[in-house]
Amino acid sequence: MPTELFTTAEAAILAETVPRAVEKAIEDGIVEVHRARASGHARWRRLLSAESVYYIAFLRESHFRFSKEIKRNIWKRFKMTPSNRLRTVEWSLSPGVKIKPGEVLGPTLERVNSYSRARHRWIRMDENIKGGTPVIRGTRMSVYSVAGRVAHGESIDDIQKDNPDLDREALEAAVAYAKANPLVGRPGGRPWQA
Repeated sequence: MPTELFTTAEAAILAETVPRAVEKAIEDGIVEVHRARASGHARWRRLLSAESVYYIAFLRESHFRFSKEIKRNIWKRFKMTPSNRLRTVEWSLSPGVKIKPGEVLGPTLERVNSYSRARHRWIRMDENIKGGTPVIRGTRMSVYSVAGRVAHGESIDDIQKDNPDLDREALEAAVAYAKANPLVGRPGGRPWQA
């Protein structure tokens, strides 16, 4: 089964941290960065594994300053441990220092799994549908239109009333995806007048 990969923005959202923390983990040379072309674009994107998200969330939750050597040791443990064992595993980092990542990562594990499932199930990019703009599967409704409606005060329930055939999970996935993968380019209209 292929490794699940997330953009750096998705990683920050899933780890509930600021993008700078993700960049720091990359700059430290500890987490592995995968590179891929964004669909339909010439630009390369940096992608991180679920293990990277868990590592970044663990550092945020632990509130300790670890040396680079210990960070590398923690990263190696995340790479070696299957995600379904993270809730119960106990690691010995050094004599007398044991950690149980599952005690602090429970919500992060749920967020990553839930987002990953929803993204695969509901988000589709097809050059024949809206020129490859991400849409909710089975519709022509772009993720950005759903996120825009939420940003302008509508609730998921309001949108679902207008589209009763859409699953709530699809709408939530669209908002999360749009937030983590913002449109690039110049804004439309006259933003200076807002």
